[in-house]
Amino acid sequence: MKIIDAHMHLPVNFPSLCEKKNALLAEMKRNGVCRGIVISDSEISSDIGSLEECAKLFDGCGDVNIIGGISPFIDYAVQMKALEKYIAGGSIVGIKIYSGHEPVYPNDGRLEPVYEIAQRYDVPVLFHTGWNAPEYTSPEVIMKAAKAHADVTVVCCHCCYPNLEECFGVLADCPNVYFDISSLAEGGNSVKAALEKAIHISPDRFIFGSDYGCCGQAEHIGFALSLNISEYERERLMHGNAVKIYGIKFPQNS
Repeated sequence: MKIIDAHMHLPVNFPSLCEKKNALLAEMKRNGVCRGIVISDSEISSDIGSLEECAKLFDGCGDVNIIGGISPFIDYAVQMKALEKYIAGGSIVGIKIYSGHEPVYPNDGRLEPVYEIAQRYDVPVLFHTGWNAPEYTSPEVIMKAAKAHADVTVVCCHCCYPNLEECFGVLADCPNVYFDISSLAEGGNSVKAALEKAIHISPDRFIFGSDYGCCGQAEHIGFALSLNISEYERERLMHGNAVKIYGIKFPQNS
């Protein structure tokens, strides 16, 4: 089975960007991951790489796509121009907003330029959810943003952990919202049960990710493969949905 890890970051415990890239590629190879999506930081200077750094670092790397992190608080106009340039050129396949890490709601008016670019180029907008400061990405807030931008694909990273059942229930009627299961391997049986139930109901709305760089990739692959779901549901989770949402193309002979 093909495995696409759709939520990765550069690991921080290496001195250079090149060494971080090599470590990430080695981890993918070790775990049988055929394609990875690396998410940059929204900061200009970051241990996990800025938008420009990640786009340039993986330029021409056929095994990795990039999602560009951006912040309305950090050199916004300049970063938006860079973001659009890389999306238009095919280097970036999505946009990440670090809600909760930063005081910005998905329905914040300052994000309208992000939604406009996402709609124009048909790329998804991702939001950090749950964990710290969850009020910024409550399921109700995500619902308002998703319904206001019904032509834009929205990805709910971490499924509003630990409130998975509320997340899936509130967002059930938002067909443009998808769920990235990164960071959930340590959540225990209640998380596993909530995921299994939701995947049975909406198998085309869940995306595998490990949050590598923060979490263990092998552990998350094992967690995803242990879910009590059908083979069709597992194939959608592990690669099929990421192919659709991020427009990933494989060589014909792969």
